[in-house]
Amino acid sequence: MGVLLDTRSGSLITLSARTIVGRSAACLVVIDDPRASAEHAAIAWAGQCWEVRDLGSLNGTWLDGRRLAAGERAAVRHNSRLAFGGVDTWILADDRPVGPGARNDATSELVHSTSGILALPSIDDPRATIYRRADGQWLAEVGTELHPVADRAMLELDGVRWLLFLPSELTPVPQTLKDEGAPLVLRDVGFDFAPSMDEEHVDVRVRTHDGKESVLPARSSHYMLLTLARARIADAQNGIAIEEQGWIYASELADMLRYTAERLNLEIFRARSLLAKLGFTDSTHLIERRTASRQLRIGVARLHVTRG
Repeated sequence: MGVLLDTRSGSLITLSARTIVGRSAACLVVIDDPRASAEHAAIAWAGQCWEVRDLGSLNGTWLDGRRLAAGERAAVRHNSRLAFGGVDTWILADDRPVGPGARNDATSELVHSTSGILALPSIDDPRATIYRRADGQWLAEVGTELHPVADRAMLELDGVRWLLFLPSELTPVPQTLKDEGAPLVLRDVGFDFAPSMDEEHVDVRVRTHDGKESVLPARSSHYMLLTLARARIADAQNGIAIEEQGWIYASELADMLRYTAERLNLEIFRARSLLAKLGFTDSTHLIERRTASRQLRIGVARLHVTRG
């Protein structure tokens, strides 16, 4: 998840996909040292590792005791020491790919995600889902409740405190589905569901804006999406306004699927994670929630179900 440690103060800084370091207040990592340039260096995720690049600083960027040439890029590994014009008081304390993460305050266990959606305490037990909204605000979905959260905030979950590491920018996920080169967003696609006669298996096809179709990998969560799609389609056919279509109480949906509340949250997490891995920038909106009434619905309006 990329964490930089200031050994003088002990403070931890979560790295974004590209982080500028320097004396300017506009930098994510601000260095209060006259030897640092206004925009001294950049630290970025390079696909396989973190890299540091000197931005033509006056007093140089140093990596493990070696001064980088102006404009030079160099790989930064776990526990590498960095200096920006002064002494090497910075250490790359975590070298995982850019993405949200959290540390268990009691055990120091680290949980990390590269999809942009973080599950706590684990992907097998997602009692809380952390994700970033399009406007940059991070949110924590705990059960049916939704709360804004920030980098370095503490989130208490079932008596356990988690320190959140939430970057201000994420690395774009490569798009598996293509839509004329445009970012994949749910409002621009349609979902076609084709359940088997016994409904033991559900095929899901995604229709992109340019008319192309792709079959989603098989997942157990497809039946939950089918159930929500049927509810939204029925409301549309009955003339219900689009903003009111398809809403179901979470407890009612769990009963219909014969799921526990925990199983329902797991299937929601899996469905969202699949779309995130395929490159959808708004994958969390696949399932929309009304926290006050504890209702939810599928967040796709263009839906079709092939009758078995």
